[in-house]
Amino acid sequence: MLDVLIRGGQIVDGTGRKAYRADVGLQGDRIALVGDADGFDAGQVVDAQGMLVTPGLIDPHSHSDWSILANPNALSTIHQGVTTEVVGNCGVTLAPITAEDESATLATLRAYGYEGEVTWRSFAEHLEAVHHNGTAPNLVWFVGHTALRQAAVNDVRRHGICMATAIERHLREALDAGAIGFSSGLEYGAGRFAGTDELVSLARILASYGGMYASHIRNRDSELGPAIDEFFEVVHAGDIRAQVSHLNVRRNTGAAPDAWARAVDRMMEEQARGVDVLADMTPYPDGIGLATGILPSWLVDRAPMEAAQLLREIEVRERVRADSDRYWRFVHRGEWDRVRLAVCPATPEFEGLTFPEISHLTGKDEWECFFDILVAAGADIGAVQLLGELFEHEHVAEAVQHDQFLLGVDGYTSKREGPLAARTRHPLFFHGHTHFLAHHALREKTIPVETAIHKMTGAVASHFDISGRGLLAEGYFADVVAFDLEKLREIDTFAMPEQYATPARHVWVNGTATIFDGRHTYRRAGRHVRPRNLH
Repeated sequence: MLDVLIRGGQIVDGTGRKAYRADVGLQGDRIALVGDADGFDAGQVVDAQGMLVTPGLIDPHSHSDWSILANPNALSTIHQGVTTEVVGNCGVTLAPITAEDESATLATLRAYGYEGEVTWRSFAEHLEAVHHNGTAPNLVWFVGHTALRQAAVNDVRRHGICMATAIERHLREALDAGAIGFSSGLEYGAGRFAGTDELVSLARILASYGGMYASHIRNRDSELGPAIDEFFEVVHAGDIRAQVSHLNVRRNTGAAPDAWARAVDRMMEEQARGVDVLADMTPYPDGIGLATGILPSWLVDRAPMEAAQLLREIEVRERVRADSDRYWRFVHRGEWDRVRLAVCPATPEFEGLTFPEISHLTGKDEWECFFDILVAAGADIGAVQLLGELFEHEHVAEAVQHDQFLLGVDGYTSKREGPLAARTRHPLFFHGHTHFLAHHALREKTIPVETAIHKMTGAVASHFDISGRGLLAEGYFADVVAFDLEKLREIDTFAMPEQYATPARHVWVNGTATIFDGRHTYRRAGRHVRPRNLH
């Protein structure tokens, strides 16, 4: 007898092949039937006529590790049908940490609405803290290179041990705890200061574990070519699987016209040689960025409060104006009209406004407004987020349909109330995944629905070595979504940025109904998912 019978839906099975009508049966935490259910009894029958029945979506590039402690029910993402998230990206994770960073880590988590304490130091202890009380989605974990590096720096200062020895020890501990590999963020923060040799040595450790490397590469504009070269130098050193995070080129930042095409061609050449490498792309032409990414290394390398206080000084402000040609380079070129203040708890009156609008209100120029906001943020300077108009619509569409690209969102799970709501006033967090389907597949027909689902399920599971997930197939884990097709066709994600998505009518995680008839059941059946071949 089946526990659940999902009857009469259009099956999009995650392989990329054409949709077909069939029934799906769930038993325990597994899919027991895909086909004709005549003759089968079930404890519960769900009418899926007029619905797309798909595998649970898998986000290949999530930052939900920053918000999951405050939002274990993963409200904004589970409502979109996301049942598995690959977290720990861009080098920034909340572990490992040392005693020196406990207060800063707690302050960051408080800003996301977490009311508990920082009870961990190691990566393993952090995983225990997250998974102890359950999570709605499954989580696949990277450990962040920036976190590894900061913990190692503190070890060197405290114990006088070798930097390389310290960082390698922390990486091995994380891999032993079940991290899939390590991620890097080389365009900002402490990741800027890491040399290629350091990354190569860590990649060789990954090789002994069968691990994976994901990188927010060092540059995605005028120096995209050298950044891709560095990425593959690291990958070749370990002969490891790899992911280029959000491989896109920002508009008017000095990149050669064919820079992106050449980078993608390089990926295809490497793949033809046997390198297991893919990239991911975000759904919107605008995106979230850290304000500190615009700051020069001589300033951002200081303690957060010290950096904020230095920005009070006229001489420091003048130096930063002249030394800001990095990250969002269009800012250096004066294109502040492309930038909104997304999150700054110290200046909520400016959130959502462009910098020319803030300038008009204050009577100061955009740079002075930017500096004043960072000064007001104080020790929380690293949490100030900007929203930028980054990419051309045509560029997004080209990447979405390219075979080398998985579909990720580069956000984190949020909710409609509390501190998290204040930090996520963009549809990316509430509708990014459904936007791929509603806008790119159904409305613009950039790609077929079957291809979009494949890029969000089966292709992700295969590349990240996630066993038994990503397909609607008998014996696979019962991560299943029933999408209301009419609601997908009607949805306008920009018109309702802070409303939960409604097209995912039913969502099962490991056979447990997490969304039923559009409502969250508050059951947390998610698991820590370890790669199949990690050893």
